[in-house]
Amino acid sequence: MTDAPLITTQDVIQYTTAIPTQTDSTVIGVVIALVLLTMAGLAFLLYRYLCHNRGAYRTTGEPAPGQDYDPVDPSDKKEYFI
Repeated sequence: MTDAPLITTQDVIQYTTAIPTQTDSTVIGVVIALVLLTMAGLAFLLYRYLCHNRGAYRTTGEPAPGQDYDPVDPSDKKEYFI
C-alpha cells in the first residue's frame, strides 16, 4: 500500500462546505452602497431637470383686481391706410 493520508468522506464535506462570512457581508455592503448612490444620483438629476424646466407661464387674460397693468402705447397700434 501507499503512504498517502487516508481521506474520508466527512473530511471532503467539511472542506467544501466552509462558508466565508466576511466576503459575503462585504459584497452585500458594496451592492447596497452602489444602489443608494445610484438612487441619489438619479434624484439629483431629476431635481435639476425639474428646476431647470420650470418656466414662467404668462397668460394674456385680464389682470387680477388691484394689479396694475402696463398701458399700451397707442403709437404702436397705429394702422396706416393708403
